[in-house]
Amino acid sequence: MKIRKIARFLLVFLAATAALFAQTADELVAKNLAARGGADKLRAIRTMALTGTISFGEQSSPITVKAWRPNQIREEFKVPGTEVTRAYDGMIGWQIEKSGEESKVDLLRGGEADNIREEAENAIEGPLVDYAKKGSKVEALGRDTVGGKPVYKLKITTHLGTSITQFLDATSYLEMHEEIERTVDGKLTTIVEDVGDYHDVGGIKFAHRFVSGTKENPQASTLQVDKMELNVPIEASVFAMPK
Repeated sequence: MKIRKIARFLLVFLAATAALFAQTADELVAKNLAARGGADKLRAIRTMALTGTISFGEQSSPITVKAWRPNQIREEFKVPGTEVTRAYDGMIGWQIEKSGEESKVDLLRGGEADNIREEAENAIEGPLVDYAKKGSKVEALGRDTVGGKPVYKLKITTHLGTSITQFLDATSYLEMHEEIERTVDGKLTTIVEDVGDYHDVGGIKFAHRFVSGTKENPQASTLQVDKMELNVPIEASVFAMPK
């Protein structure tokens, strides 16, 4: 009899404890946005410009990114022997590869077009601000650990169907890891990314270091942001595909 009573007590205790630590998706979203500085401050950003370095193994390149709300972006970087520009003008995605005097301009299609579109839509504020208005869904997946640290997991399904799982530090509620289903070279691939080195920019916390790759090669590239500016003048023409 005593064993049964103890078992019932433990069952009630564990259920209460689980409820204490359980948090809904909207609660986690609200805490993440508050930790970053608040949704209103994020909504107030009209443009963003950043410079940094992207490294692929022993190779590295300067990178510049310009973004304009709600869905325009331009990225410029180099790979060995080639200068690459990728952009989304609000309707189409395009890419230029320049090698020496030769330039190749292409429209981005299929999964590659969806990728650059979602980069444009999320570049300034991320996918959590007003996610429902954007047509996305968010689901709380409970607790986990990353690198020995407790985290909360949020699964975001964007309006284009992309699955993004964010891992929020259980203490700060800032994102520290994410897993994204992306189309790479025509194949659906899970991209893993460690997120960190947060700095305050205009009263908002932004990560400045991103280490990413596939699950088989999780440290394939590193993006280190050196400078980030908000609400700076940007010409609309920089997003337009060259004729």
